Amino acid sequence: METIKIGRITGAQGLRGEVKIYHDSGDDEALGRLTSLFLYQNGGYTRLGIEGFRMNKRTPVFKLEGVNDRTSAEKLIGADVYSDPEESRPAEEGSWLVSDLIGMDVRFPDYGNSVMKIVNIISNPAHDILEIETEKGVKMLPFVDVFVKEVDVKAGIVTVAPPAGWLE
Repeated sequence: METIKIGRITGAQGLRGEVKIYHDSGDDEALGRLTSLFLYQNGGYTRLGIEGFRMNKRTPVFKLEGVNDRTSAEKLIGADVYSDPEESRPAEEGSWLVSDLIGMDVRFPDYGNSVMKIVNIISNPAHDILEIETEKGVKMLPFVDVFVKEVDVKAGIVTVAPPAGWLE
């Protein structure tokens, strides 16, 4: 099964087995739609159903199936957290997951409509950063409106306008 990384367990919350998650997404609403999580720990995945979800200020807190006390929750600290991509999809028409963009063509209309590929996306607290394979190697471009002009998921094309000299 395909999964996408959404964050990491950073701590236990309370005495009843809840866990706090640092999540890579800004979409708290999508977290509330999840029915299960896949934890990667000690070289393997474990699927745990979600019994409860709430936000504690800006931190997501999950009650996971079979995790019933603080000691059990503390054993999960450091586990990477993954979800089913279909459950993580934004509900709005025309929205996408950041992971959908990897492998998409990048067009540069200001540079003769050159076509390159997105090879990775770096999650950053301020904004994501696109890693784009260019003729001169991999270059990074902040994923902000001033540089990323259009994302057409159906066509598989991201149109960008990087700063002057970026391709040189």
